Amino acid sequence: MSSAPLSPAPRVAVDLVLLSRAEELLAPQRRPVLERMLGPGELAGCTRQGRLDASAVAGVLAVKEAVFKLFHVRDRPVPWRSIEVASGPGSWPEVHLRGAAAQLAGAARLDSEISVSLAHDGGYAVAVAAAVHTAEGYSQ
Repeated sequence: MSSAPLSPAPRVAVDLVLLSRAEELLAPQRRPVLERMLGPGELAGCTRQGRLDASAVAGVLAVKEAVFKLFHVRDRPVPWRSIEVASGPGSWPEVHLRGAAAQLAGAARLDSEISVSLAHDGGYAVAVAAAVHTAEGYSQ
């Protein structure tokens, strides 16, 4: 029996983050935790009028978690800082993978482009991430 080559297939993941969860991370005593999850550029992108915005932080966290779900791994922590979300107010988020996240994407044979969509409603931020599962896999 011969095996056919893998054809490209879509892979989609979603994540939902409560704004109250992000608000907790804005407290001074929780700031070190937030800084382990978001890089300096992401923190700057979540700043509105000189203050971190809980809604923006929740959105970035939702995007990162949705992207992580695309990798289809179990029993691994989210490589928070190696999944970078670049966006500004009113712009579409873009995802860049480095280090551990790029390795996980390669092992999952994901195409190098990951598309995300982000929405906020009431007390929630929801993100959808999509990529193509290919025979070649992720390359930086």
